[in-house]
Amino acid sequence: MASGGELMGNKNSGGNPGITPRRGLPGMKSKLAGNAPLTAAFLGGSITEGAGASDADTTSWRALTGAYLQRLYAGHPVRCINAGVGGTTSTFGAHRLQEHVLRHGEIDLLFVEFSVNDGEDRGESIRGMEGIVRQCRRLSPETELIFVYTAADKNLTGYKPFNIAVHEEVADHYGIPSIDCAAKVYTMIHTGELSWKRFAPDGYHPLDAGHALYAGLVQEYLQQAIVPCGVQPGWLEEAGPEAGEEVSVPGEGAEAQETVVLKKEAGREAAVPGEEADAQETAVLKKETGRKAGVPGEEAEAQETVQLIKEAALPAPLDSRNYEYGGLLDYSAAAYSAGFHTQELQPGEPLMNWRFSTEHTHTDDPQAEFSFTVTGQGAGVVLLYGPDSGIVEYSLNGGPYAEVNLFDDWCLNAYRPILALFPVQEKRGILQVTIRNTVHKDSRSTGTGLRVLKLLCN
Repeated sequence: MASGGELMGNKNSGGNPGITPRRGLPGMKSKLAGNAPLTAAFLGGSITEGAGASDADTTSWRALTGAYLQRLYAGHPVRCINAGVGGTTSTFGAHRLQEHVLRHGEIDLLFVEFSVNDGEDRGESIRGMEGIVRQCRRLSPETELIFVYTAADKNLTGYKPFNIAVHEEVADHYGIPSIDCAAKVYTMIHTGELSWKRFAPDGYHPLDAGHALYAGLVQEYLQQAIVPCGVQPGWLEEAGPEAGEEVSVPGEGAEAQETVVLKKEAGREAAVPGEEADAQETAVLKKETGRKAGVPGEEAEAQETVQLIKEAALPAPLDSRNYEYGGLLDYSAAAYSAGFHTQELQPGEPLMNWRFSTEHTHTDDPQAEFSFTVTGQGAGVVLLYGPDSGIVEYSLNGGPYAEVNLFDDWCLNAYRPILALFPVQEKRGILQVTIRNTVHKDSRSTGTGLRVLKLLCN
């Protein structure tokens, strides 16, 4: 199957060059009718978490978008999940997805924001973003995704700067809508409408006005993608239940519903009155998606539609080593030598970039070691790294030990989770990992502490 970008092209939405709708949000549009609960999740870094806003839960772009969704889906209980974690990349995002998002139940809409935090390694960024998409499509196929690109100094260098361009490769391949807030900021800076230093004094985190600008762009796209032309948020509540019937899946027969499903698979836009007949279009779509035409006398069209949904396949991956199977495992899944003990960070011990439990296992013993086994293409650990953290060594499948020093300037002042990912393998298989502490430490560190927060698998 061709990618969504190839099927849909990259037309912009409503004349806004920062919005690329691709396959759109057909599922979210169909859910306008009725009053079923809806859940939106926001997976990203500190900007998604709400950094820079005067109140992360009311004035951040995430909170403002959640409030808009509640107005848009008036009458629906709307739940929003804050899965933003400062300093995290799409690699960590792919490994966090199940624990921080999907475990909460059915997710209707997932916003993904990592263009600021992803680094200069194109391959790693592809593996992270693609891992999020493929994992979501496999485990929660009804979830619709949107990529959001926020501004930072590195994202204000011109048209489609590096990190945004890399994320757009993934968006094109899978037909994911994208909203380029950085492009809007770049334009406004150069037209004199915006002062970047006032917008985001630290060069990353926007103040309330900046969060409002991001939320406005997101709302602009949601309005175009979900709401029928000429109506306003809350229109269903005002118009009554009959209005919902007008935006439900066209036609009540199985054929019309099947056509919509096939269009979604093929990435084609909905037909307009005057196009070919539904039956002919369905046959064409079946050919595009690689499905066989129904044979008279076979199961009913409705049953065939269900089967088509089950058979729907993802396109071939951009990188076969992506983190589609990424996940977090509890530290207790490993076997530890004597000298480790379970604890949490104590009040007064500085912590950054983590809102969750700090329970971990800790040792200062330079001879301590632990081991664990996973099945997949990759493995790693999340270490709670800080002022007194040392240098460790790891061995994969009995191979030679390699040294890992994760200490950086941020470690001088606080503990935070840092990933140590070991080389990704070409094929899935059993991976046996052994990690041992050492007597070595970074020159800036005050000790050789080892704190294990999570294990990683892929």
